[in-house]
Amino acid sequence: MRLLIHPLFILTAVVAIIFTATDFFIALIIAVVLHELAHALMAKYFGAVVARITLTPFGGALNLQAKILTAQQKCWIYLAGPIASLLFSLLFGVMVWLFPVLFIYLEYLVVANFMVGIINLLPIYPLDGGKILSQYVPSKFICLWSNLFFVVMIIVGLLGQYWWWLFFAIIMLLQINWDFKQSLYADKFNYAGKTKLGFFVRCAVLTNLTLFTIYKMINQKHPTEFVVVDDHNTVFYENDLEQWLLRFPPNTRLSQCLTNKKA
Repeated sequence: MRLLIHPLFILTAVVAIIFTATDFFIALIIAVVLHELAHALMAKYFGAVVARITLTPFGGALNLQAKILTAQQKCWIYLAGPIASLLFSLLFGVMVWLFPVLFIYLEYLVVANFMVGIINLLPIYPLDGGKILSQYVPSKFICLWSNLFFVVMIIVGLLGQYWWWLFFAIIMLLQINWDFKQSLYADKFNYAGKTKLGFFVRCAVLTNLTLFTIYKMINQKHPTEFVVVDDHNTVFYENDLEQWLLRFPPNTRLSQCLTNKKA
């Protein structure tokens, strides 16, 4: 399992240092790591392999492999983070109550864990509450609703001069597109489990097909090899398709992606 740092996490660190909020940001890092470890442990409980964890300012993103999870299992994985954060906040709070001398060391941990837990329960993408909602509501609606929410939050932040509120909304708005794309196509890209099965499923495609059309052709049990029959039998694989879906809109034609790849 690899631990990666998202650029927005680094940006938040720089802003925290500029505004002399370094102590709180360190507590926030600890809270986010604990939060993501809870997600990872629950995913492991359901038999999934956590390939990497990418830390973001108020949570993170798990890259799960080797198992296709049910909606209910995903919901438990998403809930594990906020529940753990609130429990850690309670634990540190009890420690401060029993040993007041620890207040100076644990104050920010109590607040940071509570904040991470509560914020992630909001039904807005890319927070855990939004990911839970996305299991039962169309993804396009969730993305639209979340973007509108943070745009309104930015406007209110500007009008009321709530600068940290404004910063949070901008960070979340930037993260939506990255995280939404990562999770939108994640279910079929399960290399760890599929490569162990020993063979590829070969699929013939044409250059005029869109990326999303090709995505729907992926075999969920075996890794898929794509052969472009009208482009000298050019071959590409799932990892190529995954990268293209993250870089280009899903209605992009395969011909455009192949041109960029050959350039």
